[in-house]
Amino acid sequence: MPWRRVALCNLCTLCVLGVRAGAHDLERTRVALTLSRDGSFVLDVSNDPAWLKLRLESIPGPFVDRVVLFVDGQEVRPASDEYVADEVLGTHRLRGQLPHDARTLRWYYGLVIDPYPLTIRFPDGRIRNEVIAGDAWSGTIDIAGQFRRPAQWPIVLVAALLASGVVLRLLGRMNTKDTKDTRNELV
Repeated sequence: MPWRRVALCNLCTLCVLGVRAGAHDLERTRVALTLSRDGSFVLDVSNDPAWLKLRLESIPGPFVDRVVLFVDGQEVRPASDEYVADEVLGTHRLRGQLPHDARTLRWYYGLVIDPYPLTIRFPDGRIRNEVIAGDAWSGTIDIAGQFRRPAQWPIVLVAALLASGVVLRLLGRMNTKDTKDTRNELV
């Protein structure tokens, strides 16, 4: 009789462990945010394609409405959304622009419930990994000093070269006119 109890306990334990070992994140969510010096960003939001399709069908509206980049207390919306799928994951590649003077960033993804990794690649080479607790906001991410305004001197240089060409052409015409006037007076 005791061996039956032990066998039953072992069977129950194996069943519980088997279910736990076989359980996995159906969403397979991964998020990678890459920031560039000019303030542009690429945000890759990856999920299991079948799960994502079912989830998006149950919640109407575009995918970009499900993600929030909150920068210095203001929402920054991506300018574009490109969907890229492979055999394992479907990825929404969102692109946009952050303000050059941005200081803090918070992130939210409203479709998921399971914890998922968020990887941020900074322009200065740092990489930050954070685990987001499913349907929750990220912590505050310091992005101060990461962006630079594009240099204005190339624009000024091109404008100066164009202006100098116009001035030289006008001066050339004036010299030609003066030379013609001088020849006419001599004749």
